[in-house]
Amino acid sequence: MAKKKEKKLVKKVKEKKPLPKVDKKKSLPEKKKKLSPILEEDIEAISEKEIENFKIEGIDMEKLKNTILGLVAKRGDNGIFQSELWKKLKLSSRDGSRLALKLERQNLVKREKILEDGRWTYKLKIAHVPVSTQSIESAPCLICPVEQKCTLEGEVSPRTCPLIEQWVLTEFSISKKTKK
Repeated sequence: MAKKKEKKLVKKVKEKKPLPKVDKKKSLPEKKKKLSPILEEDIEAISEKEIENFKIEGIDMEKLKNTILGLVAKRGDNGIFQSELWKKLKLSSRDGSRLALKLERQNLVKREKILEDGRWTYKLKIAHVPVSTQSIESAPCLICPVEQKCTLEGEVSPRTCPLIEQWVLTEFSISKKTKK
């Protein structure tokens, strides 16, 4: 009995439905609607190996990845729509989706599914905000000649250090000027 069901299933799969005729007189937008876009479910079904090894021929993938991360990081908490990013980088939707999946699986970006203008899309946000060292680059401790003697309770202390005091006041005045 199980074999009969299998044969019926095989026959159903083998039967081909005729393709719909395309009216050449239809406008381009109507034709685009008829063509099936890459479904996100199809993209999600791509194997881990395919995504991990994904490359675009003739493009430096490391440079592209850094460019994408830079653009996404610039948007901060607001993020950037996946489609907007691919348009900026002149990539296809297919390549863009695969790249986004690759970056998501590397924990570099987060993909948030959002309903925008009646269509489901993804917004990319940076997963880990890069830490800026700018605030400590000019800290006097990094080049202090008595740094080895410096302790909280010692003769040389960060609590009483005139170099640290001057640095803090300078940084504060700089940040105050940039906010205006």
